[in-house]
Amino acid sequence: MKLPREKPKRELINITPLIDVVFILLVFFMLAGSIEPEDAFAVTPTASSSDTRGDVQDLVILVGEDGDIAINDRAIARDSLESEVREILTNRPEVLIQLKPDSSAEAKNVIGVMEDIRNGGASYIVLLTVGAGQIAG
Repeated sequence: MKLPREKPKRELINITPLIDVVFILLVFFMLAGSIEPEDAFAVTPTASSSDTRGDVQDLVILVGEDGDIAINDRAIARDSLESEVREILTNRPEVLIQLKPDSSAEAKNVIGVMEDIRNGGASYIVLLTVGAGQIAG
């Protein structure tokens, strides 16, 4: 007599821990990664022959808390700012003008300095600021 053979029972593999790990990795990469906004269309910029702008020195104009002004760490009077900027732009028209006001400087002083820079012939001014989390304590 033939005995019916029992088919070996197949053990089920528990994949619940694997799913947990996959979800943890998914959450980690969603939080750790950053999504850059895509451009409207692909653009490949022209390659530069050098990494720098050459010997062009930036012009940094500081505005102090009390309205004091300095150009590249050289203190000047407010009424001579326009003529100083005009002279610098005459000699170096490609210079980048950066305005770095103190965080406690009054807005009217900063705006007045910007107007003087514009009247001196500058058409483009970079306003230097720091992010809220970058302020040194």
